[in-house]
Amino acid sequence: MQFELTKLKQAMMGQVDRNNVVANNLSNITTTGFKKDEYFFHTLEDELDISKSMSQATDYAQGDLRTTGNPLDVAISGNGFFTVERGDGEAYTRNGSFRIDDDGVLRTREGLPVLGEGGWVNLFTDFGTPSQITITEKGEVFADGELMDRLVITDFENAGALRKVGASLFEAGDGALAYEVEEPNVKQGYLEDSNVNPAQEMIELIEVQRQFESMQRMVRTLDDVYKSAVNKVGIYR
Repeated sequence: MQFELTKLKQAMMGQVDRNNVVANNLSNITTTGFKKDEYFFHTLEDELDISKSMSQATDYAQGDLRTTGNPLDVAISGNGFFTVERGDGEAYTRNGSFRIDDDGVLRTREGLPVLGEGGWVNLFTDFGTPSQITITEKGEVFADGELMDRLVITDFENAGALRKVGASLFEAGDGALAYEVEEPNVKQGYLEDSNVNPAQEMIELIEVQRQFESMQRMVRTLDDVYKSAVNKVGIYR
């Protein structure tokens, strides 16, 4: 009986983790380029090893593309990630809400430099700040008609090996196997919305709460039965 209680309590902890995943998805409904997480339960080989029973994975399905008209807003239609530089290496994002810093460098809203084939993408021409910026579907970046660089669009053979390091930022883990997308489909003046479906997540949240409450009742019942059995054994002794 104690074994059944242990399994139930472990399952309840799994529902708490699942609730946290759903809550995080809901909190990022409006986060540009956000990819929702999903929580899975698996059949255990060793029922006492809870680490084998649950796993979390990211859904990389594309969100809706929303027009903004801003020339520094870009989205990728199809597979791939914009490549940016962090202090400890490269990172990847679907959030193409960019800006130009005082030195002409194209950066994310968080300040990370965007990478092109020539390194950091710099949009200053010989005459300074350009009056017109054009980004083609292939990721070519033009400033006042002058080709400045081409955005590096990176994809992975095993996207499941990516790790989230921010709401819409990823880094490559072991086995990610990155490669450059040769024919990307970049859309200037668009941003990619989060791929979270609010209705589905609310249904998921309600299901989690119901299952947790049901398990709570089962734990209380088993706990009462266990205490009663112990007391009866004590009486007969």
